[in-house]
Amino acid sequence: MKKLIYMVNIDDSGSSIKHSDYSGYAVETWKYWCNKHNVELIINTDKDNRLGKPVWHKELIFEYGKDFDKIGIVDDDTMIKWDAPDIFESVNTFAGVVDTSDYNWILNSINVYKKFFPDLNINVDNYLNAGVLFFDKKYLSLFEEVLKFYFKNKTELDNWNKGGGKEQTILNYHIIKNNIPIQILNPGWNLVSMHKKDMFKYNWQLNIDQIPHFIKYGYIWHFTGFDPKHREDLMKQTWHSTKHLYK
Repeated sequence: MKKLIYMVNIDDSGSSIKHSDYSGYAVETWKYWCNKHNVELIINTDKDNRLGKPVWHKELIFEYGKDFDKIGIVDDDTMIKWDAPDIFESVNTFAGVVDTSDYNWILNSINVYKKFFPDLNINVDNYLNAGVLFFDKKYLSLFEEVLKFYFKNKTELDNWNKGGGKEQTILNYHIIKNNIPIQILNPGWNLVSMHKKDMFKYNWQLNIDQIPHFIKYGYIWHFTGFDPKHREDLMKQTWHSTKHLYK
């Protein structure tokens, strides 16, 4: 069985925050994990001039993943724990973690993008965070469909100013549209908005150790949901406190 992890690592010319400032810490952890579990790692650093924001390069997985049986897409602000097991052994269909980071944002995103999908409804209990996804190769066509949707509506989407993010909700609508059965993973496989859950703290009451909750209880640490200017420092601190374990 051939397995792939695909990561987009392209700087956004319209943003003051560079992916390259923090992505190196993510890459180091994924390199280690992929080597440990015989998984190929493809890091896409090539800007496709057909696409606007770098996030749309995630849809190119339908091309990069065609020679693999099991595929994962991970954002470049994610770090995977050194002893995380091989998630592909547990993935049977299209798998991800339900996004519970900000229901106000999610509901707004669903509403503003509904103009494109008036006959579809998304249940927030099945709304996946698109920053970490694992799936069988038969679902690669889903991403090709999303990319075609983007090209069809490119002018509007490239100039989108209604909030609700970029491709995440659009992907969720296409999951519903295609009746794709989803496999909901334990939240530890995509810890989002860790600051809201006090995951950066440790259990001082037990006085056992000072290991932060996110390191102790999560497998994939997703540094998102807060002001991105703090991302580099948080990922740097995490890497320097754990890098001795990636060996």
